[in-house]
Amino acid sequence: MSNECNHSTTTTVIIALAGSLFAGCAQGDDPPPPEERVHEASDALGFTFDYPIAKTVELPNLFAIPGYENLEIPVYESFGTQGPPILLVHGNSASSRAYVKQVFSLFGATRKLYLLDLPGYGRSEKVDPGRAFPVDPNTGLPEGFAEYQIGLVEAVATVANDPALAPEVFVGWSVGGDVLLLTQGAGLLPAAKGLFIFGTAPAGANPPTAEPPFKGPFVPGLPLSTLASLGFAFVADANSPHGFNLDGEFTDAPPVHAAPPTSRAPTVGDAYVRAFFNPIRRRFALFPKFFIDDAFDRTDRDARASLGVIGLGLAPPGALPDELDVLQNLEGDPSDPSDDIPIAVLVGGSDAFVNAQYLEDLKAAGYLPTLWHNDIISVPGAGHAIQFERPALFNAVLSQFIHSL
Repeated sequence: MSNECNHSTTTTVIIALAGSLFAGCAQGDDPPPPEERVHEASDALGFTFDYPIAKTVELPNLFAIPGYENLEIPVYESFGTQGPPILLVHGNSASSRAYVKQVFSLFGATRKLYLLDLPGYGRSEKVDPGRAFPVDPNTGLPEGFAEYQIGLVEAVATVANDPALAPEVFVGWSVGGDVLLLTQGAGLLPAAKGLFIFGTAPAGANPPTAEPPFKGPFVPGLPLSTLASLGFAFVADANSPHGFNLDGEFTDAPPVHAAPPTSRAPTVGDAYVRAFFNPIRRRFALFPKFFIDDAFDRTDRDARASLGVIGLGLAPPGALPDELDVLQNLEGDPSDPSDDIPIAVLVGGSDAFVNAQYLEDLKAAGYLPTLWHNDIISVPGAGHAIQFERPALFNAVLSQFIHSL
């Protein structure tokens, strides 16, 4: 879709496609074989599109990192005008298109929504492909590209502090929720009135529970979820002095230690994208093609590997805020709740990534002092991508959250 696209036509096409395709399944049509490649199966539910770009911003290099690229980041907006303005942040191996059912809905037609593609994802600029992946010269351990680590924070902060946009409510899916917490912890969301995260498992140095943030099965010998590792370009490698590398591609076969259903997927990327959804969608690839395009074609593999550096705990201490500290610091003066920043936390009832008990343990231990309604909201019928699988409920809960601020 070009920047001159007709929005009403696009909305009509999307609604028509969704209605006809899912109605067909409901009438008993045979679904595609579960082992069929996701690229082919999802084409049966295929539509693809691009939002018009409202403006572009550049990474400002706030931390004066040598050799840092000032990557361009596209920003999109909905037709709505009602405030407060809302910024929606996507997750790993995805893009702003994951919020299609918010933008092209009554919610988006009414409320002012802003979206961005994080550096390395979607239509954002990527680092120079001629640059070698950064490695610590002393240890040989991977360091990753700063543009794909602190750059995620900078991208959100740059949009958040743009006076022409001025978002006040921040919504984050999966890694997008982590990025919001890190941006808040860096003091770069001064206008935030509320945070709304889903499919996110905030992590820190000293969690109050033995429960892991993510569901198993785990990579043998590491407290690393196998599914999460796929999104980190992680590969177990006996020939590496560290026992692993971050050279994995989404076109690779699933690792030998993977369990079903991950092990049955033809590629790592197929397994990872399927895992965004509830078991039925996951098994039969009942989701649109743009999720595949965003994961395989629009995400820089080095962006995944750079996240892997953080996921494996290889980032230097103090390089990023501790997310559990950020959660606790959302409470301001205990005697004055008006300066608290409420946070809503949602998790899909069938989320394949996030361990809901871990979230409940954070709440029980007092790590979520400003938790909205003091409740972790479990969404039945949804996997990791709640905003796509249960959009009416998601939009309604987000509306209620905004009204409560």
